Amino acid sequence: MSTKNDEYARPATPPDSSNLSTVREAAENCTACHLYQRATQTVFGEGPKKAPIMLVGEQPGDYEDVAGKPFVGPAGKIMDRALEEAGLDRKEVYVTNAVKHFKWEPRGKRRIHQKPNS
Repeated sequence: MSTKNDEYARPATPPDSSNLSTVREAAENCTACHLYQRATQTVFGEGPKKAPIMLVGEQPGDYEDVAGKPFVGPAGKIMDRALEEAGLDRKEVYVTNAVKHFKWEPRGKRRIHQKPNS
């Protein structure tokens, strides 16, 4: 029997490394919560490792889940415009999400965003 606590993450042990490639690999292989099961793929951050600015979103959306890149959907277009208006080049900003998998529920043929609880 499933309990409410089953939907929450068990403690994950992050790699003891400051190497971004090692952390990326750990994220891609993470099964500490149920979110990886329905996601198309892990959506890790991108940008310069020593970027002067880092932007962190909540979780990938449908577009990001399919593309495997952060902020490529409608929110990403708004972010790109905001960066441009601020005189910043997106290529100089590190963008990522706190949660690396897209949590969604089906509604017809669409995948509707759900608040991640893991």
